[in-house]
Amino acid sequence: MNGIPITALVKQQVIIPYAEFPSLLNAHLNRNPGPKGTVALENRGHALRTNAPMKWADLEAFIKDVCSWGDYAGISGRVLNSKNNARAKIEGKVGDAILRLSATPPDLVGALKTMTEIKGLGVSFASKHLRFLFPEYCPVLDSILSGRLFYELSVDGYRSFAAACKGMADELNEAKIASPLKNAWRPSDVESALYAWINEWK
Repeated sequence: MNGIPITALVKQQVIIPYAEFPSLLNAHLNRNPGPKGTVALENRGHALRTNAPMKWADLEAFIKDVCSWGDYAGISGRVLNSKNNARAKIEGKVGDAILRLSATPPDLVGALKTMTEIKGLGVSFASKHLRFLFPEYCPVLDSILSGRLFYELSVDGYRSFAAACKGMADELNEAKIASPLKNAWRPSDVESALYAWINEWK
């Protein structure tokens, strides 16, 4: 087989050819360019998880920009409102999620549960933050992907979706499909390509 089977909204099996994935990922990347775009936010997420101690100003700006990237900037206002979440709580939960994903094997479910304990973050926006902290492990699962691909927007749904994205990434790498990012395919890249496919961005 030279493609990946996808369960579409019409409940029939659709095959996305391997060769389509690079252009689909490019289409997604082109929708989110610049200093607050996908690649830039990945770099900032990596800096947050590796530079200790974490600086609040950097974390605050990261949360704002991830929510803007997710087309709902207002979420950050709820998250950063001190009546909803104390600064120490946000720092602690993000720090705990980083530790869980730094473990061997990485604990995606534990990290997601931890992030959803921050008031204002459901599965969708919690997974967006994880995606930029650890793109090598974490895809995004939002309402659009959930609705079209039949993964429940829940912790269990995320577990299944992340495993599926990893499997697809492994398959693309084994097929030697070159990524436009010049790295091995990651679950986050597969999810971006699927999102572009669903939205017919290509």
